[in-house]
Amino acid sequence: MTVEHPSTASSTPETADHALEEELQAEHGLGRAIIIGVLVAVPINVGVWVGLIAFAVSRSGSALGGPIAMAVGVGVLSGLFFGSWAAFVAKTHLFEELDRKVDPRGGGSGADAPDRSGRSSNG
Repeated sequence: MTVEHPSTASSTPETADHALEEELQAEHGLGRAIIIGVLVAVPINVGVWVGLIAFAVSRSGSALGGPIAMAVGVGVLSGLFFGSWAAFVAKTHLFEELDRKVDPRGGGSGADAPDRSGRSSNG
């Protein structure tokens, strides 16, 4: 007679590497920051572009429909760009810190890297 024991494995796989877990957390944080940045930047950019175009076109006396629709489109695109850009700028330090943990020497371009005697090549 055999007895089956219930599996003790969890439903979510455990991350074996702590560095991988930190990288995943940084990427999720970047994703959240991009979404928040875009949600904030799109309405602001749409408002700015609609205001600029409405002011410019109202002086000419032509119809406002087409130019305002184009201003909304340009505002959405610029909001996507600037929201994503702001999120990347805000979260860059997390990825730089992860890089420092992987390569403690700094992994820079080598411009300030010390030579074998321990002195910097720049000075």
